[in-house]
Amino acid sequence: MEMSVKQFLDKTGLNEDLHPGEIKFKKHIGEKESNSYTVVYDWKSDPAKIRVEVRPGLSGYMPLAKDLKKYALWLQTENYVEFEPETIH
Repeated sequence: MEMSVKQFLDKTGLNEDLHPGEIKFKKHIGEKESNSYTVVYDWKSDPAKIRVEVRPGLSGYMPLAKDLKKYALWLQTENYVEFEPETIH
């Protein structure tokens, strides 16, 4: 299956434009705190890439290692995908 970056961002819940230099956060509230997470759309940290990362909790920050045990197992590891400019345009 092939899709554009715009289609991918729409499927992940970002229903607005993302521009170079921006970081956006989309919170997903679970039934329990351990299942809540934030999707971070980052086109600022490395202007050559768009990074879409899932982070545990609703703060948008990656918790300390000692605090990860509070979250569902799938949220305890790095979950991200990066797109380089030639795949963006």
